[in-house]
Amino acid sequence: MKTVRHFACANPRPAQAVNHHGSAVLQALEQRHPALAAEFTALFSYPTDDGMVSLVALGSEMRIESAKDGDQVSLCLRHGDAVERRALFRLDRHQSYHAQVFRLAAVFLDEIRPMLLERHGLAPDTPLLGGWRCGTRPELVDEPLVFTLPRVLCRIDAATCRLRYVESEHCPAVDPDLFEQARELPPLPPLQVTRRQELPECVDYVDGLVDLLRAIAPDSEEKVVLARAVKLKLKTPVAPNALLRIVAPPRAGANYEFVFRWDGGDAWVGISPETLVRKEAGEVVVEPLAGTRKGSASSSKSERYRQELLNDGKEREEHETAAGMFYDNLASVCLPGSLTVRASRNVIDLGYVQHLKSVIGGQLKPGMNIFDVLAAVYPPATIWGKPLDLGGERIRQFELIDRGFFSGGLGYLTLGDDANFALAIRTARVAGHEVQVYAGSGIVQGADPYREWLETSNKMAPFLLNQFVALPEAPEPAWP
Repeated sequence: MKTVRHFACANPRPAQAVNHHGSAVLQALEQRHPALAAEFTALFSYPTDDGMVSLVALGSEMRIESAKDGDQVSLCLRHGDAVERRALFRLDRHQSYHAQVFRLAAVFLDEIRPMLLERHGLAPDTPLLGGWRCGTRPELVDEPLVFTLPRVLCRIDAATCRLRYVESEHCPAVDPDLFEQARELPPLPPLQVTRRQELPECVDYVDGLVDLLRAIAPDSEEKVVLARAVKLKLKTPVAPNALLRIVAPPRAGANYEFVFRWDGGDAWVGISPETLVRKEAGEVVVEPLAGTRKGSASSSKSERYRQELLNDGKEREEHETAAGMFYDNLASVCLPGSLTVRASRNVIDLGYVQHLKSVIGGQLKPGMNIFDVLAAVYPPATIWGKPLDLGGERIRQFELIDRGFFSGGLGYLTLGDDANFALAIRTARVAGHEVQVYAGSGIVQGADPYREWLETSNKMAPFLLNQFVALPEAPEPAWP
């Protein structure tokens, strides 16, 4: 590893929300170092007991890359143009795709960690940022997961700003004054939408749900999570960081906020309210979110929807099933007797929707790393369904989009095996003039197809219904 520079200072803007300061720092870095931004750009803001933390990253010093070709998966550690370690595995089509990929990644991480710590002299708290795609159709996934050790990393909380960068010919000196010089972001321009396309159209989505409900036995406890998307064509391109500031709440709250982009490609922007898994010092926590009602700016309506959510049998059953599956799966990797339910069916109000949330935690068994945990808990019922095998079959039969990173995971892991991953919901893909927004809904026997359509629309509201987005008039939907 080349020379690693470190700098720390008091946060020069303690009155500014940490997530907004992180966005301003990212914008400043992108403007000063466009070549690094083309390699890798990330902003990952997450809530803690002490407030928000923002990680801002640029450039790719090292990368854990994956490639899938048929039944073969290769993992490699790339350092610049050189490959330092490579492993090739073959998948078993009769076993869970995600569990196999994560177990392979667990072995690979254990192999490369000593090399990164000892040969390259990296600290245990060094983070790799990235995530994995949701493989609803594994045959279409050519890069299952990717994690990057950035050339430039900033960590910002309410009290302190820290800068770490790898000094080399690819990464010139980074000015530590950027924390002071990163001002409030300029006023956001409105997004002029020239075309809106529903993927699939409403009639086709409802017809598909009708067919799915016919396939589910009347007395079945089966659940299937089906997703759809809305594609917006913009008059002018939108920067991913600007889109995040458009859709994120004015003040930092319980949401994750993120922007991830590799090699100047499509960017993934999200404001997820759901912790998939968090790991620190051997403690593992999951926070399943399932069960939904719309939100409202009116306190009386919001309370009414809250009571409906708490008293609706379908929503409670959906949540208890998801939380129960998380508990059972987490128990397989935690020490016996350590697993506890710390909160159950709490209501979180995001303004545009309300959800039921539980918190489950335990101590990880010795010898296991974060990928072993992911192999046990992903995909959760909250984005897939139950039973898992049948849910996957139903998704492949009735879902008409490619999810990409939507409903996968995005966040970071450290070389010391701490980790924090958001489930990538409330997420959009940004590609130049196009923004594609995703949402899903859990379908059980007795579901109302039109109500499920409205639920997915409510979940997309931050991207589609805000003061900055001027949508073209859409025709009234035709119902069968």
